Amino acid sequence: MSLTNTPAAERLHIGIFGRINAGKSSVINAITGQNIAIVSDVKGTTTDPVYKTMELLPLGPVMIIDTPGLDDEGQLGKLRVQRSYQVLNKTDIAVLVVDGVIGIAEEDNKILNRIKEKNIPYIVVFNRADLVKCKP
Repeated sequence: MSLTNTPAAERLHIGIFGRINAGKSSVINAITGQNIAIVSDVKGTTTDPVYKTMELLPLGPVMIIDTPGLDDEGQLGKLRVQRSYQVLNKTDIAVLVVDGVIGIAEEDNKILNRIKEKNIPYIVVFNRADLVKCKP
């Protein structure tokens, strides 16, 4: 069976979650080595979950899911957050992307608690480590 013919149910679904502008899309682009996700300094660039199928060694065929920020606000923002949390129902492995400059915020803990409630294996990625200033 070729990569394009692998049914979605047979792929490992990796959901990428985090706050707005934590760097979720940048992490996906780094993992895949491709410019799959649009990256911008503008808050809320990712407005809907983005699904990318690929071969990720040594895992094999996977579906990587980029989600909008889970701290989005306003009426549309609440819909985006709801859609992002629905992705958890399809997720085999969750990646929580945390802005390393800001550190773990209350919203990050809320996201992590939702992941834990669903017993989804997870990893926390601290993004932007190159921007963290060391204390003398």
